[in-house]
Amino acid sequence: MPDQDMTQTPGRRARDRAMAILLVGIALLMPPVAQVFLVDDHILGLPIPVLYIFVVWGALILGAMMISGPLKKSEARGPGAGAGGNGAPDPQERPPGD
Repeated sequence: MPDQDMTQTPGRRARDRAMAILLVGIALLMPPVAQVFLVDDHILGLPIPVLYIFVVWGALILGAMMISGPLKKSEARGPGAGAGGNGAPDPQERPPGD
């Protein structure tokens, strides 16, 4: 069986990365992780918890911007472009009459 990473299409990898960005963002903003930064110090006049939230938010926006190009390209191929949206026929799909 071929390695899954080697057979994934660019559209599939882009969707996987988008899901990873979402899950990392959720994890970083969960109270147990965010609570580590609940200290009464300031950096450049900003409280650390506020700075943490805005840095995570900015990083998520940058990640979304970076992944939006490949996602647009994969969506432009259309939903009927095969399993991975790469123009190849779906190997799981059988022709009619078989």
